[in-house]
Amino acid sequence: MNAHPEALATQAAPDVCMLVEGTYPYVPGGVSAWVHDIILGHPELTFSILNIGSHAGVYKQPRYALPPNVLRLDQLYCQDATPFPPQGAARNAIECTIRKLRGEPLRRSPSRVLAALRRLHLENTVDDQLLTDLACGDFTAGELLHGHEAFELICELAERVALGAPFLDLFWHFRAIHVPMLRLLAAAPVPARCYHAVSTGYAGLVGAVFSLKTGRPLVLTEHGIYSRERDMELARANWIKDQPEGASEPSLALSPSPLRRLWSHSFRGLAGLAYHRASRIVTLSDINRRRQIEDGAPAAKISIVPNGVDVPAESPPGPGEAELSFVGLATPPLRVGFVGRVVPIKDVVTFIKACDLAMHTTKLDVRIIGPVEEDASYANRCRDLVATLGRQESIKFLGPQPPHLIYADLDVVVLTSFSEGQPLVILEAYAAGLPVIATDVGACREMIEGQESADQALGPSGIVTRVATAADTAAAMVRLASDPALRRRFGQAGRRRVGAFYRRRDMIESYRTLYREMVMP
Repeated sequence: MNAHPEALATQAAPDVCMLVEGTYPYVPGGVSAWVHDIILGHPELTFSILNIGSHAGVYKQPRYALPPNVLRLDQLYCQDATPFPPQGAARNAIECTIRKLRGEPLRRSPSRVLAALRRLHLENTVDDQLLTDLACGDFTAGELLHGHEAFELICELAERVALGAPFLDLFWHFRAIHVPMLRLLAAAPVPARCYHAVSTGYAGLVGAVFSLKTGRPLVLTEHGIYSRERDMELARANWIKDQPEGASEPSLALSPSPLRRLWSHSFRGLAGLAYHRASRIVTLSDINRRRQIEDGAPAAKISIVPNGVDVPAESPPGPGEAELSFVGLATPPLRVGFVGRVVPIKDVVTFIKACDLAMHTTKLDVRIIGPVEEDASYANRCRDLVATLGRQESIKFLGPQPPHLIYADLDVVVLTSFSEGQPLVILEAYAAGLPVIATDVGACREMIEGQESADQALGPSGIVTRVATAADTAAAMVRLASDPALRRRFGQAGRRRVGAFYRRRDMIESYRTLYREMVMP
């Protein structure tokens, strides 16, 4: 636990405790920038930050300077540093315990926590009793690892939801799913007048438990739909072994492992608990609202508050205007920017492939702008791809940069994400008068083409492409490179769109009204 220096002597509980998972203030990106902006936009309120990370030592120095109205910064870790699964003597000892337990008769567990975990996996309903039982603290991580009662639940899951999965694999995955949950459930609530979870998942679980234990309200904001994003990651996870469909040619006939479904059901269960406990659920767009309702969120709790940015008073030069002075000279390269974290869900690999395809017919100056530390192996894969394609001179990794330094030196912003909520990057590009190329995920299409009639009347502000289709993105870049006038029209439409529908002051005022409701005695 770390208190903000200016508030070490403060005894009163903060107005709002923001619960974040692996982001602010340590990892730059859209969600972190949004949290920072919300805090700065409400100087009349006091905040604390509870950052949920994987294990101690995962974070270095904060990337954001905490504003004066942040009274404390706390850490909560859901894992120890033991690799999954452990190797050597530690693994052998646990497997000996498994063999011993399998030879003993089963008996029903009296633990309320374990009974609640059973309900979470085998039933599709959540309620206050389920959350109360999970939070009661009558079951420890040690009992989960070595106890007979937990073993009984694993056996039941093997028969009912993981039929066909190797039993030892099920044991390790059961451990990996539930040990983090038990660590988080045991945490003492951070005092606050209200809790604000910035996702479902672990942040939503902790927010729901803190709200239950203190009686204080919980606000939930989802940028992307957390459980669905985890599903995308699970579909590609190579640490889950898929199963042979039959005895013949098993290497050619694999079916998805039921362990993937077990993980997916767990994340959806956590989302259900957060949806159930939240007094208010805030989402960014109507498409996300519909998905939340499909996943069990009560429609009456949900309100839409789009992201917002400040729009400069003076319109910046439209993209492409600089090229007009090159009449009769060589055409300059199109300055293309990918702005975001270099992680798999952003599909930077497809972005790089698209740039390579486009550069067969047009000149590009490509900048990948964003942090690379979150998934070092993926970032290395992206760098290796650039080298393999021989594009090191044209595609540069620049790391994170302040927004005011990014957009003034670009002609177009490109996103190739597998999943998005309502990307702040698109709004920042629009405020700078830049067009956008983005995949058809989250709210990207409505941000580019307009949602309602007044919005659509502004005209398109970029090009929507198919997910994981490098040829689509390449064709869009070639089109914009060859048509500076189209870039200007798209950029002007984007600037009008952000000024009409995505203003920062409107977003801040919406949350001010919400916080006033939540923090009233």
